[in-house]
Amino acid sequence: MNDRFDQERRKLIKQSISASTLALVAASGLTIPRVLLAHWPQDAFNAKTIEDAILTFLGEAEEVNDETIQFTVGSPPTYAVNGASVPVEISSSLKNIQRVALLVEKNPFPLAMAVEPTSAVGFPFKTMLKVAEDSEIVAMVRADNKLYRTSRYVEIDIGGCA
Repeated sequence: MNDRFDQERRKLIKQSISASTLALVAASGLTIPRVLLAHWPQDAFNAKTIEDAILTFLGEAEEVNDETIQFTVGSPPTYAVNGASVPVEISSSLKNIQRVALLVEKNPFPLAMAVEPTSAVGFPFKTMLKVAEDSEIVAMVRADNKLYRTSRYVEIDIGGCA
């Protein structure tokens, strides 16, 4: 009799803990789909060329080559020992940034990173990319319905993609 009572009590305690945890998560807003599930631009990431990826993710707009985007690749810049983790930093004084894309020219799929920044994302923005071989890395920023583009050539000792 005692064993059955203990099992029922344990079951009740487990269910109570699970229910209260779920209630806390729901109350915190973490279960809202727009927070949990980010928009995934599948077509842009599957594009085989830089031009297709830019068109799919950033759309058509006037392209400006400007010094308003500062961009560094590698450490030291323009050189990376391991292509599996190439440090990249983007900084910009642009306002109203809608989208940021990092593309690697010679990767099998050129779009390496795509971001739609919110007010929580600050610049400078740092990340790591995989780079297959010595290649041009392009940073594209869409702001005020214009595309700002800058690029750097990076040399890789050990490739990071297959």
